[in-house]
Amino acid sequence: MSFLDALLGRTRVPPARTEPLFTLSTAVITLESDLGWHPGGRAGVVLRPAADSLYAGAQEETRELVSLAAQEMASGVEVKKDEFGYQWLLFADRDWEDLVALAHMAGQNLKENGAGDRLLAAVFRLEKEGQVLYLIFSYKRGAFYPFIPVNDREKQRDNANEMRLAALMERELPWEKDMARWYPLWGCPV
Repeated sequence: MSFLDALLGRTRVPPARTEPLFTLSTAVITLESDLGWHPGGRAGVVLRPAADSLYAGAQEETRELVSLAAQEMASGVEVKKDEFGYQWLLFADRDWEDLVALAHMAGQNLKENGAGDRLLAAVFRLEKEGQVLYLIFSYKRGAFYPFIPVNDREKQRDNANEMRLAALMERELPWEKDMARWYPLWGCPV
């Protein structure tokens, strides 16, 4: 933060951190073998909306890059706006490594093109016995947190299993220590 920013009371958005996403490549082994969570074949990157031309250009370039990569990986890519106006890049692939690579590629490309401040989160879907776990990566914090919805309509989540999962996986992934920042993503399209 510069002196002028401090004087005028402005804050800057921290730069997006994309590298910790690769820790998912090895963490999935523990998630599957020790905890019974299996990849759900879907992931997504959520972006804060903006109307400026820099962002529009970065978003279009990222969409094209990810679409080309997805063709080579035989992955599905979809762009969607949610009910709150946030933009989602959604990926479908049975290969966990491909999902991690696509999410990293999208985030890194947006960051390199000056739109990293628009990156909010990367979301990875896992499943176990009818339950859904969303592993959410906060680009601003460079950390993961779990979200296990129980009832979307009534906005209920399984806090006990979320905390248990974080405790069991703390050596595998960089976890968000402040549970107040474990924001739920109700109606998540992933």
